[in-house]
Amino acid sequence: MAFHIAQGTPNPQVLQPGANASFAIEVYVDGDPVGPGEIIQVKLPEGLVFPPTGEIRFMNLDAGINRPLPIESRDPDGRLVRFKAEAIGNKPEGFYSVNVQALPTAAPGDRTVPDGLAIGATTSKLSFRVSAPQPPQPVEHRVYGTIGANANIIAGSGFTATWGGTSTFTITFAKAFTSPPVVVATAALGSATAIVTVAGVSTTTATIYTASTSGTWGRLPFHFIAMGSTAPKA
Repeated sequence: MAFHIAQGTPNPQVLQPGANASFAIEVYVDGDPVGPGEIIQVKLPEGLVFPPTGEIRFMNLDAGINRPLPIESRDPDGRLVRFKAEAIGNKPEGFYSVNVQALPTAAPGDRTVPDGLAIGATTSKLSFRVSAPQPPQPVEHRVYGTIGANANIIAGSGFTATWGGTSTFTITFAKAFTSPPVVVATAALGSATAIVTVAGVSTTTATIYTASTSGTWGRLPFHFIAMGSTAPKA
């Protein structure tokens, strides 16, 4: 009787430092099928661990099986974990899903353990790749509101407003955009002759000019919305 054990795809499993993932293990046997209870051992390379709250699951999607398995043992450093296999047939019937975490301090690079997987006298390699940390990606950010003729905030949040004389309003965003946002502004009164102009936009401010219904520069209430992106929360 000879066991076959192998890491499933993707191989190698790729993680960023600090990230969690799951990798697959496939097992079958030459000869007569084997009942449940064989011990499968997983040995992880330096920089990767089986988390204290991690799970090992047996999954057979065709049969609708997806259940957690008890952990037989886990070494204190989290790099060695053992569990009992389900019944093993002459071909892979389902697979085992094992949690793994790359330590936040794990250096980028490939890692392979020649005997990372073991069942009985059979061993197989286990491979991972720790990728370089990715810079945080900007997230969508919107600021909107209604500003009165005296630069008072009638509605909205995430900004302040000041009046700079005649018809000039400056909106200051509480959180900066990563690049100047798109700003749209309209008069907050029903007049065909009212004019609201976006005069300038930066990552932190927008300058708005308003003209009265008589066509002369003057203070008017207006609505605005600024749409762009900002840095994600730390």
